[in-house]
Parts: sequence; structure tokens; C-alpha cells
Amino acid sequence: MKTLLLSLAASLPLVVASAVAPAAENPLPTFDKAHTAIVITDPQNDFLAPDGKLYGLVAENLAELGTIGNIETLMKTAKSEGVALAVDPLVYTRIDIDWSRAGTLQRQLLDMKALYRESLNDKDGFEGSGADFYEPYKKYIHDGDTIVVAPHKMYGPESNDLIYQLRARGIDTVILGGLVANLCVDSHMRALMENGFKVYVVKNAVGAPGTDAYNAALVNYSMIANGVLTTEEATKALAN
Repeated sequence: MKTLLLSLAASLPLVVASAVAPAAENPLPTFDKAHTAIVITDPQNDFLAPDGKLYGLVAENLAELGTIGNIETLMKTAKSEGVALAVDPLVYTRIDIDWSRAGTLQRQLLDMKALYRESLNDKDGFEGSGADFYEPYKKYIHDGDTIVVAPHKMYGPESNDLIYQLRARGIDTVILGGLVANLCVDSHMRALMENGFKVYVVKNAVGAPGTDAYNAALVNYSMIANGVLTTEEATKALAN
């Protein structure tokens, strides 16, 4: 066991370095477009709009990475290259507020009514709310072809139908981006990997609450996912 731990510790810098290596050092993957989906977590106003309740937490990282434009590039690429696009929102409703077992951050989000709508079948007050999709993305999301899954409630897709929707379409490979890098994106990566999907995380199409959280996410992506790409690399690979 000691030998194994020492080996892992010695290899960690190389694993982490692969997440930030220039494109020339990392050959691009080959994607079978019929069996690949771009999945974006939480592309919603509370994270992405300047007046969103959670925007201030991620604004600096969004600006540094160019996240908002990069997510749109991924969505546009999905449409132009004939690749499935799925969005997986985080939404809380009135009947969720009194949960007795909410985690620490989950409890804070419930109390501040972030990513909130009264109920999933009530449209009143939803349009333009913090739970609504970010306006510039709606033309891709509401085109009738995008997979809009039921909201997840924690951080991963275990509580919704994302995995079923992907499997039902023969998807076996996911290109992943969205919010937040060290929470929902990380949790989706883990769940998808555990369920047998190949996962490539797009490291500049995510956003995190600060540099430390972003770097922690990169470490996990590098050690768990099948690959870590930039938006430019992902779009180039899909165009081949």
C-alpha cells in the first residue's frame, strides 16, 4: 500500500500538468458524432446574468476563462456538427424549501431562493427569473431538438433523467461543461464515468467560485475524466 501511495504521489504532478498542457502536446480525441453529446450543466441566469444571485461568486472566473462565450460556442457547434446537445438545470421549488436533510450549500441556496421557481408546472414568474435559462442560450435550448432533462436537486444527475436520456439515444461519450466547475460539473463527470460513459471536460467552458475551487476541479478532471479539452480543441475535434 505504501508503495502504491508513493507511486500515485509521484505521478500526480504529471496528471495535473496534462490538464493545462498546450494542445500540441495532447492529440485530439476522435468523436463518433452519432454517439456523442455535449452536456451543459446549469446554464441559468442566477449563475450567468449580471443580476443573478450567484453571479458574483463566479464572475471573476467566468471573465478569466471566457466561459459564457465558450459555452455558446459548444452549443453552436453541437447544432452545426449534428451532435446531441443536452442541458441539465438545477432548480428548486416551493415544496423543496423545507427539506430537513439539505447539505450546507444546498440549504443556503434554498434559503436565498437561488435557482428558484414556485413549481415546475407554473410558468408565472419563471421567464427571466434566476432559474430560467440564460437568454443568449435560449435559441439553442428551445429549438425543439435539445435534450432538456428534469432538474437535478443536488449536484449530480442521480436524481434526474440525464443518464437515461443519453442511453436511450445510444450516447456513450459526453463533452461536458457548465456551472459550477467544482460542484455540478465535477459531480456530473463522476456519475457519467461511473455509469460507463467516456467523458471529456471542457476546462474553459466552466466557472468556479474562485481560483482555488477552479484548480481543485482541474485536478479532479485530470485524474478522473477521459480527457480535458479547451473549447477550441473540442470544436476542432468535432469538426474532423
